Amino acid sequence: MARPPAPVDHETVNADAPSRTGSLKLADGRRLEYAEWGDIDGVPIVHHHGMPGSRLDHAASADLCSSLGVRVITPERPGYGLSGGLRRRTILDWPRDVAQLADHLKLSRFAVTGLSGGGIYALACASAIPDRLTEVVLAGCPAPLDRPEAMAGMRWENRVGLRAAALAPSLFRALAATVVRALRWNPELFLVEGTHDQPPADRTWTALPWVRADEIENLREAFRQGALAYAQDISLLARPWGFDLGGIDLRIRLWHGDADRVIPLHHAKYLASMLPHGTLRVCRGEGHMLLWNHIAEILAAAAGRQPLRLVR
Repeated sequence: MARPPAPVDHETVNADAPSRTGSLKLADGRRLEYAEWGDIDGVPIVHHHGMPGSRLDHAASADLCSSLGVRVITPERPGYGLSGGLRRRTILDWPRDVAQLADHLKLSRFAVTGLSGGGIYALACASAIPDRLTEVVLAGCPAPLDRPEAMAGMRWENRVGLRAAALAPSLFRALAATVVRALRWNPELFLVEGTHDQPPADRTWTALPWVRADEIENLREAFRQGALAYAQDISLLARPWGFDLGGIDLRIRLWHGDADRVIPLHHAKYLASMLPHGTLRVCRGEGHMLLWNHIAEILAAAAGRQPLRLVR
């Protein structure tokens, strides 16, 4: 069981504009867009944004990334932000995109991090391109949903959405389109609804003006092309993933809050039991936004260094 989080200097962790942005034409002609934070010569870390998310999804400023000696690269999955869409995509299509991005950036090996639902794509990379990866660190990652009691402890909105995505994808796409229209009108709704029943640690973060501004910008960019990418992500999460957790021969570090109601703790415990080299750090009293509270430690772990802690 992890000790309670140390105080974090909110100004130091404050997110800002990317250090660099870029675009890559993939082998099939699609565009993949990405943003980078930190030192271009630092340890490369490919960050997997949540569901929804975009290249603007990050939890640390460029200055903090530079001070840690890391280069955080956040690519957009198909259909989010400025990245070209891919109909009938699978989770295992993504590692091929990541490998092409790494080749484009001349990265022979790199770490991956994953936030929430983005963690399943980081796990897909660990399964499909293990020789390219140095470390895998996930925060608030879901486990497969095709198992008994997988949705136990989830808020009812999540359960309804995931069941609709699994059983009636067309209906879910229609529901997602309606939600996206509402979010475009008032994107703060997503933040309010996403944290109203979460622990104080989460609500403290979303109350900060710069966090709200950054998350609203990220949401607007995520839905730039509409709801399809988000609907695809949720449908893929809700169905069998297409790869074997037991066959992943890499160390996977899992971080999870024991007060998380978006992705309850039993998901992380299941992942840790199924992954041959999975380790779990449980953060007491924390919810789904624990990445922000532990960003320096998580980036240090992804860089293969001893954990660091930010203090006032």
